[in-house]
This record gives sequence, structure tokens and C-alpha cells, in this order.
Amino acid sequence: MVILLDLDGTLTDTAYSKYKELKDGKIETQTLKIPLIPGAIEFVNELKRLGHRPIIVSDSHPNYVRPIAKNLFGIEQINLTDKPNTTKTIDHLEANEELFTLFQNKDNFLMVGDSFLDIELGRRLNVRTVLTKFYSTDDVEERDGIGDDWKPLKMGPTYYAKTYADVLEIIREPLKNLLAVEAAFQGEKTGKAVRFKDFNGKDGIMAFRCLARQEGGEIDKYSKGDKYYQIENPLRGKDFLETLSLGVSNYLDEIDRYQKFKWDYFTYVSDKITTQPPNKMKEIFDLVESKHPKIKLFEWRPDVKGSLRNQPNYEERRKFIDFNLSLLDGIDYKGKNIIILDDQFTTSATAYSISTKLRAAGAKNILFIALFYLVSQVHSMDCPICKKPMAIKINRKDGNKFYSCTPPRYKGEGCGNIINIANG
Repeated sequence: MVILLDLDGTLTDTAYSKYKELKDGKIETQTLKIPLIPGAIEFVNELKRLGHRPIIVSDSHPNYVRPIAKNLFGIEQINLTDKPNTTKTIDHLEANEELFTLFQNKDNFLMVGDSFLDIELGRRLNVRTVLTKFYSTDDVEERDGIGDDWKPLKMGPTYYAKTYADVLEIIREPLKNLLAVEAAFQGEKTGKAVRFKDFNGKDGIMAFRCLARQEGGEIDKYSKGDKYYQIENPLRGKDFLETLSLGVSNYLDEIDRYQKFKWDYFTYVSDKITTQPPNKMKEIFDLVESKHPKIKLFEWRPDVKGSLRNQPNYEERRKFIDFNLSLLDGIDYKGKNIIILDDQFTTSATAYSISTKLRAAGAKNILFIALFYLVSQVHSMDCPICKKPMAIKINRKDGNKFYSCTPPRYKGEGCGNIINIANG
């Protein structure tokens, strides 16, 4: 496997503004004085021992990158890559016959890095990505997103790693390290989720978790945007619903292993009367296997008008939920620990609104689980006709993807050209 490795913050402990002149090549690089992430050299040596081909992919100057790659790690490098631009990386791969052949199967590649730019580069290359967190910092760097945990999370990495051992385990068992719902569609069982938010207070915790990605643009093949749209397809099959619910069941099994809390209720965000197909979330919820009592806790106003997805921003979504969705009466919420299942996490308005309502009613610990979360849009192709950026869309009936040069009638600026994407 070819392992594309970011340098600063992934191998070297230099992901800070004070190293800018060094990385820009303005100061001579003395490799023995370069601070390394503990275990970096051993990690790279282990990759080589296992037969993998690590390549450093860095935005930094060649006078900085080359001596580090050669003298400290003994591996090849690509410098001045201008992430997430793919041009220089692809040029390097195409210049080597072996690498070019391997690149025809994207499963032969893995991008490992600590910033959203690393993940976006991997997505544009259509390869799996690992978001690392080997250091902590309060030094926020705007372009690279150093110190900003939200942007790389929303970029939608395939995997997460806190140690080099985590990365090696991902390489060894890639399917068994996927998010719970994504793994279920590969026939694997995992209890992995994206940790979006954690609120720890004297009154208890609120935790928001997501089990699969719904992509916007290029991404690795394990993302399940097509499956998200199948939830709303009246022709969806029982096998699909069972696999989706299995991913949730597997995640619940994982949290039960720790037994930190006794969960009193397992519930779901119910559907409006006008939702099509009707009771779509209830069908999924009913199929989920849980040790915890299943109960309906929420109800929409019968006269609700409009839909959540048509609300323009977080504030309007909160208002919509706050006004139209309420807790059922006659249920004891005081001191209860509650798990909630929903279909999608977009702006977090639903999660915050519901959690706030439950907390106000006396609930203690709240775990909000979304089947999917919407990841950031990634642009990789211009229209061959009008040269405007094309977006990847998904046909909601059959799940097939296509490039769309979105025309004005669909809130775009393009010419309407469509290019189908081969499945697989």
C-alpha cells in the first residue's frame, strides 16, 4: 500500500506558526534539531518493514522537506504540493510506472494527515483518509486549520487516529475500522462513530455522535451518501433497512461494553404526518436491537408547515424545531439517561433543540445518534462546456451519482450539463 504522509504535525512536531520561516526554506534545515512526534521514525520504519511505500506529501519548501525525508525517514517526498490541489501529487504518481499502476485501484492508497487540507487532498484523489491528532495546540492557524477541530471533522475523513498504532491497525484491518453504518454495508461489525460534540457539566453529559458520512463531492467509496437518500425512497427494500439498523445496533453494543451509564430510554426523532415514505424513521428504529427500553418521546404538531431542510440556517432550524416538536406528556424524564436516534446531522439544530428540551424536563445524560452527517463540499471538476465548477449529485431514486453543472433553476450558475459517474 502507498501511504501518503503529511509532514508537519503528522511526523514532525512543527505544526505551529513559529516554524513558518523554517518551512518556507528561509532558515537552513538542521535535521537533528527538528522536533519529531514521538515514535515517528519507528512508525515509518514499520511501514517499510511491512512492505508499504510511505511518501511524504508536504506544502513546505524543498530545502526543508527533502533533508527531513532523506536523512530522518529515508523515504521519498513531494514538496510544495499546495494542498488540496492534486496536480503535483498526481504528477509524481504518474511519473513512476509502479505508482501509476497502483493508483488505478484507489484501495492501494491511504492519505494520513492532521489538517482539513490533508483530508480534502485525499478526497480529491478518491482515496481513504486518516485524520490524526498527535498533538494539542491553542495556536489556531487559519489556512491550514491548525487548532481548529471542526473543519477537519466536517471534511469527512474515513478514519481517526490518536496514535501511530491506530494508523497501523487501520492499515491492517481497514473495513473493521470504518464507521458503524459504513462498516455494516461492507458486511463488517464495528462500533465506531464520529465524536461531534461532548458537553460535560454538573447536571450530566450531552454527546452527539454520527455513524456514516453523506458526502458533498469527491470522496472514498465507503461514504454512504447514496444510502442516505434511499431512506426517503418509497421503493427501499427491507435488506437496506436491516443493514442500516444493524449499524446502529452494532454501535449500541459498543457503548454498552463500557457500562458507564445505565440508559433508561432509547427513542427516535419521529416523522411528521406529511413525511414520505410515512414512518420512515420508525421502521428503522423498530429494527434496531437494543438492551434499553424503546419508547416514543417526541411528537410533531399536527399542523406543522414546511420542512426542516428548507430552513436557511441554524437559527431558523432551531426555531422550527423548538416550535413544532415537543416532548410527550405523562413520561418521567427526571434523572433519566436517554439515547436518541435521528437520520441526519447537518447543522446540529435538531440535536441541540431536543437535548435542551430533555434537559429542561430533568433528563440527566443524553446521547444523540445520527445515522449520517453531511460533510463539506469538495470541488474537483470543471464543466467541459462552460468551465463552471461541477458538483457531484445523487439520484434520489436509484442512488447513482453524477456530475452536475447546476443551472440557475436549481440555484446554480452552470449550463445544466450532466456527466454520469460509473458505479463501483
